[in-house]
Amino acid sequence: MKISLTVEQWVALQQQLPDGAGQIPVWFQVTGVSMLPFIRPFRDNVMIVAVAEEELKVGDIVLFPGKHEGGDYCLHRLYRIEGNRVQTFGDGNRHPDYWQPKSQILGKVVLFKRGRLTIDCDSPLWVRLFHLWNKLLLLRPILLLPFQVMNKLHRQFPKFF
Repeated sequence: MKISLTVEQWVALQQQLPDGAGQIPVWFQVTGVSMLPFIRPFRDNVMIVAVAEEELKVGDIVLFPGKHEGGDYCLHRLYRIEGNRVQTFGDGNRHPDYWQPKSQILGKVVLFKRGRLTIDCDSPLWVRLFHLWNKLLLLRPILLLPFQVMNKLHRQFPKFF
């Protein structure tokens, strides 16, 4: 059985759970390009679970309200944590986001699916890839160019790419 929920419905459901009742994981299809090259828009799905503020760690991919009105949400990686605030950074972006309160984080990605492949975000390989990508920050514009071109071609010619 498949049930479709909006982010707002999922958050409300999570808030109704009694303490210690566990988590309700939910799958969402990614629609934005800010997490390229690791998460592809309209092709990859992510499993998100609620996360306590004290469990957040640098490298987690988190869900939070976007900066635009109208109910958009954003998936970016936690780049820095200082006290009660966090800074996120999309893997496909050139600059980190503004600082925001930890309380804005609605959940974190634990798995993502790419076709038949399911990737665990806490696997040692995934964690090493994040650290390597972070070290290549100055080269991101060059490294991202092929992914941006392929994404644009995929949107214009979906049958071919």
